[in-house]
Amino acid sequence: MRGGRTGHGPFWGAVRILVGVLVVVWSLAPIYWATVIAFATPADIRRSPAALLPQGFSPGNFGRLLAPGSATADVFVSALGSSVVQALGTTVLTLAVALPAAYAFARLRFAGSRALLVVITVTLAVPVYLVLIPLFQLATATGQINTQQGVVLVLTSAALPLAIWILRSHIVTLPEDLESAARLDGAGTFRVLRSVVGPLVAPGLVAAAVVTFLASWGAFLVPLVYANTTGTEPLTVLIPTFASKFSSDYGLQSAAGLIAVLPPVVLVVLLQKHLLSGLLKGATR
Repeated sequence: MRGGRTGHGPFWGAVRILVGVLVVVWSLAPIYWATVIAFATPADIRRSPAALLPQGFSPGNFGRLLAPGSATADVFVSALGSSVVQALGTTVLTLAVALPAAYAFARLRFAGSRALLVVITVTLAVPVYLVLIPLFQLATATGQINTQQGVVLVLTSAALPLAIWILRSHIVTLPEDLESAARLDGAGTFRVLRSVVGPLVAPGLVAAAVVTFLASWGAFLVPLVYANTTGTEPLTVLIPTFASKFSSDYGLQSAAGLIAVLPPVVLVVLLQKHLLSGLLKGATR
């Protein structure tokens, strides 16, 4: 009875295991199926009903995707480069703006600071398609359509509210004596940010960087509208074009999808500890 009341009995243990298994299967099933199709032969892909287990192993789809001289190699490599430029550019610009902005909201007292912070935080709930047309008109007027910097600017505007919130939650936990001591030594605001605040909120910077990079890497609607030409379109825009109303190259799509998920997966695995610490540290202190 005690185990049943406290939730530590065999029944609840079995429930937790079952839920965990369902979550893992739900999360990994699409990746598993994409892997099966990516390495399948055209005959296996056309098999009906589809086989849940691999019937063969063929790297032909990756060869068609990456081999020099293939019809898709140039456009795929170009889209991969655009994804890297847009994701890294957005991440760097977001951190460069978010850190001083978060410091201002955490330390400086100015008229309307609380109201402005509330407005910035509320914009987290604003869907991007709500402002897509006004931003498109602005980008058109300033010549930013089908440019890398145009996509970076729009993605940065979407990523800034969350990055500011994460970094501010870290800065407010820091003792102000450290900053006061640096100012007594003659350090200005930006030197305090660079030499004192920045290193101390490194977990928050990592968390904000990873979250921004993942959101930018997986962005679809913004690049589709602002950069949908060869040379500027990222992987998220290119890969769906392998399917059309009349035919779908599932093998090519799956191979491209597997390559596209590698950078974010590697990034999260390498920085998982710092990511969790950065997201939770400011909230738990």
